[in-house]
Amino acid sequence: MNGFFAAVSRINLLFAFIILFAGHLLMYYVLGTDNWPMVALSAALVETAVIAALQLYAGFRRRAR
Repeated sequence: MNGFFAAVSRINLLFAFIILFAGHLLMYYVLGTDNWPMVALSAALVETAVIAALQLYAGFRRRAR
């Protein structure tokens, strides 16, 4: 589990957001979702927030040792 948190703590959040946003844009466009750019933006923001929360948790775990 320590390897997982070490890998998550090295993720660049801006780069992750851009990749997630592009992937969601493509997916929701292909699925034919109404208002697909806003849905893609929302999904990418939520997933980036989850990654940021995992990074915070990994930092607290590292400092606790």
